[in-house]
Amino acid sequence: MEQMANTLKERRKAKVNSAKENSTDEAVGMKNTKKEERIRLMEEKKIKKEQEKLQKAALKAQAAELKKMEKELQKWEKGKFALNSIVAEFDTRVIEHGSVGGLLLTKFADKGLTYRITSNPIERSILWTMSAPEHISQLSPEGTDIRYVALVYEAEDFCNLIMSESLLDHVSSVRSLYPSHTICYLTIRLMSYVNKRGKEQYKKQENDDCWRCPSVEEVLAKLTTHFVRVHYRLCTDEAELADHVFGLTRSLASCQFRKKLTQLSVNANGSFIPKDFIDRNLIKRSPWLKALVAIPKVQPRFAIAIWKKYPTMKSLLSVYMDPNKSVHEKEFLLEDLTTEGFLGGERRVGQICSKRVYRILMAQSGNIITDNVEDGADFFRHQSS
Repeated sequence: MEQMANTLKERRKAKVNSAKENSTDEAVGMKNTKKEERIRLMEEKKIKKEQEKLQKAALKAQAAELKKMEKELQKWEKGKFALNSIVAEFDTRVIEHGSVGGLLLTKFADKGLTYRITSNPIERSILWTMSAPEHISQLSPEGTDIRYVALVYEAEDFCNLIMSESLLDHVSSVRSLYPSHTICYLTIRLMSYVNKRGKEQYKKQENDDCWRCPSVEEVLAKLTTHFVRVHYRLCTDEAELADHVFGLTRSLASCQFRKKLTQLSVNANGSFIPKDFIDRNLIKRSPWLKALVAIPKVQPRFAIAIWKKYPTMKSLLSVYMDPNKSVHEKEFLLEDLTTEGFLGGERRVGQICSKRVYRILMAQSGNIITDNVEDGADFFRHQSS
């Protein structure tokens, strides 16, 4: 019995020890598992931070690149790359015929301008193309259309066109192919050739070769009077023609990016402001004052009086567009504004000036005759039309 009891005790003790060992192992295993989990989470957090850091750096680099591209695009829009982007396309007949080809190519190569020798649709022609540089072509994919075509003729060939009465037909054919282009005929030694042939013909009347002096002046006058945007340039020699084409290329490159002039921009640039007017600089600094002065018969001192009451165009238009006011009230809104007269004292803006300002700013038709504003029927007739 004692032996059996000891055996049971030993078994219980072994079970207890085994349970303790198992619990210890489990505790160690759980501790190891938590440690590994913590390490894994730390690694994931570290990787995530690295990814966020890389993403921020990529976004920053992308923003910097985009900003750089926008600056480059602004330079393109201001014409900074104009000379590097324009390409003169010379027809093969221009280069191969006569001595002008070598001078043209030398001139363009020396000055760093780009050219291309092609077979243009019109023989002896020079065309120009311009496209944005490759590094900004994604932001501005479309190029600039240069609507200009030059035609190079030796004196004899040009005279043959005149004597065969085909020059005007030639102009019409070029116009049909390039309806919106400006056409310019470039000739070399034309007048000296005509004079030389005329003298030779006079000296050798007995050996008549059927050559007759062409009516050059008459035909050149018809180019100006019978056609729109058709010009000519009489060059004394090949060097002058090469210089002209080179200068023309530079001008065509730069003029594509100039602001288009309008009648308002021309007239509002100070041409109507007397040089001795005391507030001349004030008007030239204010677009609103320049717009008022550009209205016909609105004197600068009247514009100053209107500006003092309504300092912006918006402030005046807000009154003009008030539905609670009648047209009569709006027309005479400015008549009682006062300004200093030439001989001292005060002078009112007056009804005529007030009407004119109202009808120009509220016009719905470009055919309004501002010189006849006294006749109210004239204004409303134009408004209804």
